Order: sequence, then structure tokens, then C-alpha cells
Amino acid sequence: MPTVLVYWSPGRSSAQKARVIRGITDVLVEEGGARREDVTIIFQDIAPGDAGRGGEPLVPPAFSQPQTINTPEAHNSAPPPPPAHGD
Repeated sequence: MPTVLVYWSPGRSSAQKARVIRGITDVLVEEGGARREDVTIIFQDIAPGDAGRGGEPLVPPAFSQPQTINTPEAHNSAPPPPPAHGD
């Protein structure tokens, strides 16, 4: 039974959590061969100051900065356009 713990900063809506649950479940079913009914997703909010990285506490704004996830979609997206040069 796959169980996924998602640690993140507080503030996500129920709709956001529902989309994450569906997405993670879909990947485990499609790519991992798990049975949908066996996948459990658990969210744990980590308040600013309750975690650290590199020997230092994580506090805003560093605590809440989004982190890049290495997914196939990230590799298949088009690069951003070059910056516009104005005169």
C-alpha cells in the first residue's frame, strides 16, 4: 500500500489538496502499478521556524519559496522566450 507524506507550508486550499491527491494517485497507479484504492496521501503542514536546511532554520520568505520538481513535463516544456530589448 503506497503511502505518500507531503510536507509543505500551510495555506493550501481543499481544492489544491484534492488536485495533488489525484495527481500523485494517478502517477502511482499508472507508473507504479499501485491499486488506486490502496494509495494514501497524507498532508503535514510545517509552520515557518519548524524546519531547517543546511544547519539554519527555514523562515519566510525562504520557507515558502516554491521548489522545482523534476518531472517529465518540466523537461518537455518549451524554453521561455528571450527578454525583449527596448530602445
